[in-house]
Amino acid sequence: MSEYIVKGIVDVPQSEVALLLEAGYLYMELNKFKEAAEVFMGVASLIPHSEIPHVALGNMYFSQGKFQQALKSHREGLRVNPGSALARAHVGEALIFLKKFDEALTELKAAVEMEPKSLAADFARSLIEAHQVGCFEKLP
Repeated sequence: MSEYIVKGIVDVPQSEVALLLEAGYLYMELNKFKEAAEVFMGVASLIPHSEIPHVALGNMYFSQGKFQQALKSHREGLRVNPGSALARAHVGEALIFLKKFDEALTELKAAVEMEPKSLAADFARSLIEAHQVGCFEKLP
């Protein structure tokens, strides 16, 4: 059985792309954010058509409470792949933490409409529900 090849600047087996992204997340877990960012940006350069490394970088910033930087990275992922419900849901999440609720709900609802049965849509619906019950009103 042959492995799926990710087309990019250099064609790379999907398992190698996944391994690189996992290395970035491992750096992130070790609080080595500079190294994690370098890995995610390197993967973004390797596969410039994919939103995934931008979302990963945004998640790293989000984990540090750097919501504006997270938003910028997630929007870059959306620019790279406008059809990504995952990137759109994460844009909505960052906007919630920036207290831009109306804009966030627009993004989250769009993510659900794009791929209603996806994990990204489930994530977006959870954020919408949490907002509706007031979970984010008390954010600092």
